[in-house]
Parts: sequence; structure tokens; C-alpha cells
Amino acid sequence: MTVVTMGAAEKIRTLTEADAWVAAERAAGRKIGFTCGAFDVMHAGHADYLAKARERCDRLLVAVNSDESIQRYKNPLRPVNPWKERAFVVASLAATDCVVALEDDRPLGLLGRWKPDLYIKGGDYAAASLRSGVAVEAYGGEIVVIASDFPRASTTAMFERIQALGVHEAPLPALPQKVAGLALIDRDGTLIRDAAFDPTQVELLPGVVESLQELQAAGVLLCLVSNQQGIGLGYFGYRDFVDGNRKLLRLLGKEGIGIRKIYFCPHSLGEPCECRKPAPGLILKAQRDLGVPPERTFVIGDSAADIEAARAAGSEGFYVGPLTPAFPTLSFRESANQILKRIPARRIS
Repeated sequence: MTVVTMGAAEKIRTLTEADAWVAAERAAGRKIGFTCGAFDVMHAGHADYLAKARERCDRLLVAVNSDESIQRYKNPLRPVNPWKERAFVVASLAATDCVVALEDDRPLGLLGRWKPDLYIKGGDYAAASLRSGVAVEAYGGEIVVIASDFPRASTTAMFERIQALGVHEAPLPALPQKVAGLALIDRDGTLIRDAAFDPTQVELLPGVVESLQELQAAGVLLCLVSNQQGIGLGYFGYRDFVDGNRKLLRLLGKEGIGIRKIYFCPHSLGEPCECRKPAPGLILKAQRDLGVPPERTFVIGDSAADIEAARAAGSEGFYVGPLTPAFPTLSFRESANQILKRIPARRIS
């Protein structure tokens, strides 16, 4: 069976055409709902209200106020959009079956002309307060008032916000930051205590705050570079990892420390990739993203993979893990001091 979808333009009818449409729908035994409004600048409240109105009836007839009626009862400078455009937008909604012009300020004439089964209004109206309600009840119709799920959405509020935005000038761009170097820091076991596949447990290690403050003050960009194979193994998800990082960023933010970017590899050992340290993929990406050359990029980590990844990227690594004959072991503070000694006096932009 082929379903024919009516286009927006076909739903817009003259009053005479609407007479025939109403008669045909009523002859078919369908319940007709009627509503009206300016619909000058459509928002979520309008769409929600019309969709709910359509759920109450078989066919929804919408009368859109003419430009002249809006000028009389709202503002002589309104509407923003002419009737033809407003009617087309309303007709474009799936909830709408027929659109006509409302030339009068009130819909009483149209209600008496078609006697719809339901007279539907939205917002904060009370059925008893509707001036046309007596006429609807007199011919046996029902008044329905629908509350929107978007009570704060209003055309007036949109106008006020647009007006407010219009008087705000765009801010001047920030001055180019002078970058002395780039510190890529491992997360678990280096910056925070290793919590064994629980990324939401965040405890800064001793010496981290003071060291990061000094690096940042010297013009060194701070980023995290971390292997997170727990994601690939299914121990935790991306959301858990991000939530843990939010805690970390809050802790550092309280100390005036900003992390520029967080680079991580989500793959397990069984998934070949170019980002898992000791592969240099993440370090190379950070260098490209931030425009810092390898000789001014430094890695701090607690595993051999961190140091090997730094070397593969042409950079220097500082090891803060357990004692090993492979690398000299430094504290985090000592690693930061080594970076401060190596950054040039003349910084690059």
C-alpha cells in the first residue's frame, strides 16, 4: 500500500476550500480539532503544543493570524514574518492537517463556521477564561487546554534574547600564548595514584601540584597522555574515564592549573594500533596539534613505555616509576625541574 504524504503548500487552504475539507472529514467520521495563533517565530513550545493537540483529534485545523490582526492585537511593528511564511512553517509540521488565515482578532467566527469537535488552546489559559468558550460549549464542542513541556519557550523571550545579543560585541581574541615547551604527562601512577582499572578514583600524588604550577608559569603547555586498555578490555567505559578526568580537572583547576588536552589510547594489548605507548602516535599528534617541536616536548611517566614513546618521537622522557636499571628514577618534582632547565630563554609562539 502506497502512503501519499501531503506537502505543506497543499495544506494551506482558503476558507471556502476549508469548508469542503471540514465537510469531507466530518462525513468520514473523523474528530476535528481547531486551534489558532500568530506563530510568528516558531519555537519548541509551539511544536510540542501542536503535536499534543493532534494526539487529541483525528484532524487538526490551525488558523494562523493574518498580518493585520497581529498588528491590531499585538504590536503595529509585528509580525516579524509575513503570513505566507508563517502559514508554510505551521503547515510543514506533521501534526498539522489544514491551515487557514484568521483575519479577525478572535476565532469566534471560524468556530461558528466549522463547529470543530475540539477547541484547543495551549499555555496558561484556563478553559473558563476563553472568551469563545461559551460559543463552543453552546454547539456541543469541547474545550481542551494543553500544557507544554517547554513552559519557558516563548516568542517574547526569544526576541529579548536576540535584542540582548545584538548589543553585545564579540570579544577580542586572546593574545597569542608564548609557549616554552610541552609536557606530556602520564595519568595513572604518575599524576594520580594508580587505582587498578577504576578511572573514577582520583588522588593527586605528592609534588604534582607545585610542579605543574611552576611548569605552567614558565610557559610549558600541560597535557595528559595515557594508555587506557581497561576500555578495550571492558573493565570500564569511555564515560567512566571522562568522569574521572572531570574530577581530576576540577582538582587541578582549584590550584590554577589548566590541562590543554587529554590524549589517550583505548585499545587493549590485543588490538594493534599506533597510539598505545610505546608507540609514539599520541606524542606526535600532540606535537602537531600544539605546534611544539620534538626538542621542546617532554614526557613524564612511570613506565618504560612512556620513555620509549618519548624517544621514538624525538623527545626526552623522565621516568618516575619504580627503581629499574633501564632508566634513572626521578621524583615528579625532579622531572619538572629538569624540564625547566631545558626550556629555552627565548620562547616560541
